[in-house]
Amino acid sequence: MHTGALMHARFRCPCCGYRTLGTAGALALCPVCWWEDDGQEDEDAAEVRLTVNGQLSLNEARGYFAACGAAHPRFIPFVRKPEVTEQ
Repeated sequence: MHTGALMHARFRCPCCGYRTLGTAGALALCPVCWWEDDGQEDEDAAEVRLTVNGQLSLNEARGYFAACGAAHPRFIPFVRKPEVTEQ
């Protein structure tokens, strides 16, 4: 595979939906919403796993992202806008 193609082969963040993750479910932090991908998906999005995302369920984080652009308001200083290649 061409090296340039690897850079665009990203997984969507389960919180914001942008292609910011190199691997799904690998505890990577999304720079667009600051959700740490612990493998939680739609099937269990209402659960609070008490893992790296603390007291947030994926559903709550999605709601916060829709309202303020971050998985939680306290993460606003750390997030950035998505890049064109992450759409």
